[in-house]
Amino acid sequence: MMRRGFTLMEVLVATAVAGLIITAGFRLIAMSYKLLGEIQGERDLISAANEIWLRFRIDEDMPSSGKDDKKGYSWEAEEASIPVKDYELQYRRVTVKIADGRSTVIYVNQ
Repeated sequence: MMRRGFTLMEVLVATAVAGLIITAGFRLIAMSYKLLGEIQGERDLISAANEIWLRFRIDEDMPSSGKDDKKGYSWEAEEASIPVKDYELQYRRVTVKIADGRSTVIYVNQ
């Protein structure tokens, strides 16, 4: 006796396996987009922190707080010092914030 086609059970198993594979694929794509967004946010924060650090190093009259609406970041700096033997090491502690709410702290020596 020759069989022509698949049984109902074979079709159901194949459909279930295909559904699991498709669901896993969509979940992987969604996780990739989420991770890509987080990486982009961290990259923006590092870029802003680097720019602020460079501006503080170049411009001695850099204001202690400010905002750049065009680039979407803001900063606040405070003066601080650390005693090292007979010397006071002067530095600025700068908090950099970007538009999505992420923030980081950088230290700029004077």
